[in-house]
Amino acid sequence: MKNTAKSPKQTLKAQPASPEVREVETTSFDEFLGESPTPADDLAGTPVRMILAMAVIQDALSVRARERIERPTATAVVVGVPGPDWVEPVAQAFSRIGRWGVTYRRSGANKASDRPSSGSDEAAQVLSAGQNVLGVSQAPERLLPASLITAADIRINLQPPVRRALRTTIFLVTGKRPGRIPDDAVRGLGFDEIVACVRRGSRPAECVRRLVAASRSKLRGDTLLADVPLLKDTWGYSDAAAWGATLIEAVAEWRRGERNWASIPEKSAVVAGPAGTGKSTFARSLAKSLGMPLVATSVPAWFTSGGYLDQVIKSVDAVIAQAVAASPSVLLLDEIDAIPNRSTIDSRHAEYWVALVSHILTQLDSAVSGTTSNLIIVGATNFPERLDEALIRPGRLNRILHIPLPDATATAGILRQHLGEDLPGVDLMPLAIVGAGATGADIASWAKQAREAAWVERRPMEWADLVARVAPPDTRSPAEQIAVARHEAAHAVHTERYVGTVESVSIVSRGRYAGRTNARLRSSDSMSAAELDAFVVSVLCGRAADEHWGVATSGAAGGPGSDLAIATGLIAGKHGSFGLGDALTYRAAPADVTALIGRDGSFSAIVERDLRRLYMAAQVFVSENADQIDAVARRLVRSRILSGAEVRSIVGLPLAKAAPEDGQFVDVGGAHG
Repeated sequence: MKNTAKSPKQTLKAQPASPEVREVETTSFDEFLGESPTPADDLAGTPVRMILAMAVIQDALSVRARERIERPTATAVVVGVPGPDWVEPVAQAFSRIGRWGVTYRRSGANKASDRPSSGSDEAAQVLSAGQNVLGVSQAPERLLPASLITAADIRINLQPPVRRALRTTIFLVTGKRPGRIPDDAVRGLGFDEIVACVRRGSRPAECVRRLVAASRSKLRGDTLLADVPLLKDTWGYSDAAAWGATLIEAVAEWRRGERNWASIPEKSAVVAGPAGTGKSTFARSLAKSLGMPLVATSVPAWFTSGGYLDQVIKSVDAVIAQAVAASPSVLLLDEIDAIPNRSTIDSRHAEYWVALVSHILTQLDSAVSGTTSNLIIVGATNFPERLDEALIRPGRLNRILHIPLPDATATAGILRQHLGEDLPGVDLMPLAIVGAGATGADIASWAKQAREAAWVERRPMEWADLVARVAPPDTRSPAEQIAVARHEAAHAVHTERYVGTVESVSIVSRGRYAGRTNARLRSSDSMSAAELDAFVVSVLCGRAADEHWGVATSGAAGGPGSDLAIATGLIAGKHGSFGLGDALTYRAAPADVTALIGRDGSFSAIVERDLRRLYMAAQVFVSENADQIDAVARRLVRSRILSGAEVRSIVGLPLAKAAPEDGQFVDVGGAHG
């Protein structure tokens, strides 16, 4: 039987590596094969893989190029393909439409022969004899003969099949034309996976459904991006965020056709930081921001096949091929430090590891710079010092981007993201200051646990739910709690009135501190003598409060970070370093001037006299403002953490002069536990 349906002659768009699209005139599929109109029945003996390969080639091979390879014209042809499983079927398809003196099919499977030096002389001789030479590989520059690459007359970079090639393939296999085919129907699928979905005896719609389902299954990692923010909305990623922002803009320019892919700088990097700092989340946010699928792999998982070299190499190749098939995509290599550093490999196992690491490096070279793949590669590690230097050189993963533990601002931002609609409008900075130094994973856990505590009691989340997760339960007696609260409240009230803008006050015990008061100074760059004195009074107000409501104790003194130590250092600097005292003589650097107190009796007397004067001022302030300080302290006992706004609200203090946003952030003081 003959199917009278014909594929009309058409002008098809080839799919080059860059966004620019060129028009390529091709013949109909039947004319392309040199046959009469071809129904599915007449192709029953033709493997589906051959039909698919021919359809993709038809989409990319111009009539002029086809005419050149149909006869011996000494033409050198290099074909780049998306992955290793494309090499053989594409080479077979080209053998059907061209005449070749020699064909090189190289996927990297044969380590001895799949290299530029192998066959280079043969390719040169065959071309010199007037015959055509074909090379097919997913990494032409790395695997094909060097002379063929240099002398190539025709370069073709085949891409995964677009709708036109899929429509042709499904029609020729099933005998019926398919309906609508989604643009991303085969995204992420390898050649053989596409072939497995297009089956004889199936309806076209069934083939399309299988393709779409297989693609979604391979790219199921995309669903993991739904719960992550865009990179611009993240916190605490420091240099990594800046790199990502530059990359996102460059890729946007590529999509608009304003640049080619090769011109995008630093498309790969390693993010490094302590466990829990959100390295994999960074990769997910980057992929979401780029609008690309994420292909994630853990490097240690490559070795679970038993550790045999060929099996590990297959695992490596499979992951990279999957990412290439899904490109443009983001490939995450988690725990990349599991790739051994060749400089520290035990000599007894050096042959195995050097061969493996070399293979991984060459595969990364192909993935990053290959003409058929548009990949972003992100490595992640807790131990950047373990990485092989060749892994992070320019052209591979380029450099290491360190992700630090979140500071207070980043902690508040991360916490707000994970709280979502809970505690709307609540100032999280006071809690963030207390929790600064925790990892991103810890911060996410606080929000989750606080939400769970509220859900168990069937009520909205409260501030206390969150505080309980960040701070350990307070086991101190009520008398101890109110004493610490008054100490911190005295710091806060004086600071807010004369020195700076209070950010937070806390009686949460942390290390050797029983509580802390944090503020931004209004005079951040330099201080006058009066401003320095006012700051010292704020520091000494905690001790004055201890004495006002009881007796002065060692809680404000002792360690180098204690209130008394800070006040003494500032006054010693005033007289011996800053030239703000009675003498202009520079005695020592601020870090060293305190040591003079023990060696110079006269200097010690000057410092002591000034400290006594300022401590008396602190005592007067506490006495005159005892009610306001006590009111802040009692609220502090209940809440454990207060924001500066709450302090101002309690005591009725207007913010007369706000500290600049870049004002120096300081611990005004803290009671020692």
